[in-house]
Amino acid sequence: MEFDPKEITLIYNFDKQGDREAIAYAKQMASNVNEVDISKNPLTERQLAQLIDKLGVSVEKLIDVKSDVYKESYEGKDMDEADWLGVLKHNPNLMKTPIGILGEKSIICDLPSHILSLDEGQGYDQDMKT
Repeated sequence: MEFDPKEITLIYNFDKQGDREAIAYAKQMASNVNEVDISKNPLTERQLAQLIDKLGVSVEKLIDVKSDVYKESYEGKDMDEADWLGVLKHNPNLMKTPIGILGEKSIICDLPSHILSLDEGQGYDQDMKT
């Protein structure tokens, strides 16, 4: 997965309203937003591993432990990173989203507006317009 330093990459799930709101926030900051909708195109295990490296977190931090899928099928199970990568590949709704990436910065957004933290000015950046 390539990340352009002048483009926001937004990994989101269109099925989640908050994720769609994050798109609007991202577009306030940059005209170039690379939208990656995991509900239509789930990430591969390799892409997920790259994302984890970029975020600097463990795979468990990508798991939405509040989701019904997690509670019904995975809660309390002891799984290693490879197992979780396979689960996320086949169950993208289990992944915490939205995730924003801009240059060296990356964030898992608890709220749609948290995407703004990628921009030190907390909003629109004229330098990001191309």
